[in-house]
Amino acid sequence: MTLGKEKDILERHLLENPAEHKEAMELITGHRWDIDPASFRHYPVHIPRDMADTLSFLEQDSVMLVVDLVTDEELAITCMENQTKVDPIMVERIMADIANQYLTRARDGKKSIPIIAGVLYYGDRPWTAPVSLREKLKIPEVLDERFIQDFRIQVVDLGALPDETIENMTTDLKYFAGLLKAKREGRQYTVNRGEIRHPFWTIKGLGHLSGMEIDDEELLKITESKEEYTMEFAYTFLSKEQADAALRTGEAQGFRKGEASGIRKGVEMTMSRVRELYSWLKKCGQESEFDRATSSEQLFEQYWNEMQNSLKN
Repeated sequence: MTLGKEKDILERHLLENPAEHKEAMELITGHRWDIDPASFRHYPVHIPRDMADTLSFLEQDSVMLVVDLVTDEELAITCMENQTKVDPIMVERIMADIANQYLTRARDGKKSIPIIAGVLYYGDRPWTAPVSLREKLKIPEVLDERFIQDFRIQVVDLGALPDETIENMTTDLKYFAGLLKAKREGRQYTVNRGEIRHPFWTIKGLGHLSGMEIDDEELLKITESKEEYTMEFAYTFLSKEQADAALRTGEAQGFRKGEASGIRKGVEMTMSRVRELYSWLKKCGQESEFDRATSSEQLFEQYWNEMQNSLKN
């Protein structure tokens, strides 16, 4: 299972941005790639094949072709699966995906090129499924193990990445890893610094991982209204959505401790008021007070009135 009914959030959008895709592949392979992100090109894998053929469909979550920028020569195929839940047959899935790619290119008369695949895991709990074929096989003693082929996959558990790794990330994937690690450790989310390059899909994806449904029309309207976004902005937006979720369900899987017990905050909070209060606090050098101001409806009104009074003077 990928990202549920919002599966396209990362598969077709965020991770098909070359920089994000490159960083994902660096996480999967464990080292930096000295390759210009422009070398990554969209590679069609959702192409219906002959239904009578063994290759009925080529289905993978996010795939890009790496080419030489000077000669346009095809160098490699990079692909990944995006998981919010542990899949016990992921080894077989990736093995089949890679085999399909090699066989399809051979049948289409294209040269064989390296295929690198892995899994980005967005789950709240550690990955527990096997990562190699050998782990799944019970090999009879009468067989010679040397002749039993193995296949191993790379799973990047974003919620288990070291803090240093997350801080050194340079794309919007950093914010997903930061959120997931905070959830995994049961602590308040600490906002990662930096610009959000793809605000619509990043905020949408973060909302989904937090158990929220964010209205596309409202989000588009807001994210198209300014040129630069930081995680502080997303934090404000998500906090409002989380407050609404708390009111609806009595609890929230959220960013602040108060939301976990379903504090009845946000009844009168609109997005414009939240953003306006945050901007005022930041202008006054009291940005650190924002968490406290939004921890309850009463405190929000107290800060809001303080702001209104200061603007009159």
